[in-house]
Amino acid sequence: MRSVLFLIGLLSVMHVRSQDRDSSGTLRFMPWFFDGPLVLDEQRTLPNDEAIRISQFRFYVCHLVLHTNGHSVPIREGCHLVDADEPGSWDVDLGASASFHPDSITFELGVDSLLNVSGALGGDLDPTKGMYWAWNSGYINLKLEGSTPLGPYPKGSFELHLGGYLPPYATAQRVVLKPSKKGPLTVRVDVSELLVDVDLKGRCNVMSPGAEAVRLSRRAVSMFKIDAAP
Repeated sequence: MRSVLFLIGLLSVMHVRSQDRDSSGTLRFMPWFFDGPLVLDEQRTLPNDEAIRISQFRFYVCHLVLHTNGHSVPIREGCHLVDADEPGSWDVDLGASASFHPDSITFELGVDSLLNVSGALGGDLDPTKGMYWAWNSGYINLKLEGSTPLGPYPKGSFELHLGGYLPPYATAQRVVLKPSKKGPLTVRVDVSELLVDVDLKGRCNVMSPGAEAVRLSRRAVSMFKIDAAP
């Protein structure tokens, strides 16, 4: 009887440890809005009391690298598309690199010029994903759409499609994060950090490369905070 109980206890411990490994083996990008998780099509309020609804939020994480003890370990050479409407896209598998705790994490927010000129690619870079400008032959790095009662457009809608890879309007941005604790890695991606820098009462649509796309892309870096989400 004791041997049976011991075996049951051992299997339970192994199951818990297996779950711990699974949870810590990914880097999660958690869509967020100011003080809670982002829920698409739910009315929320910005810090400045402006009411808003987010209907779509998507962005590219490219060239993801973990850094520890002076060594750099590439995780994704290509690009990973994070879509707030698809929770399965929030996690990036760290593979064998999950066994160590990184000093820092770096990636490009957006598709760099080399990938842009390589032509339409497959996987997350497939044009059917809705993140490619056929007319401009380039990728949209970040897509944020929604509505607000303040907006001047029909139904108060706004569209921020941030992209462009040619100087002086190259928009891909390098993001550097420094985890402060061990365990599962969670990056809170707070769209309110970007929206507070958008004039929702004015002509706030951005649909092509240009100075405003560059400005907002630089601001978008502030959306990423690691270890901030529960």
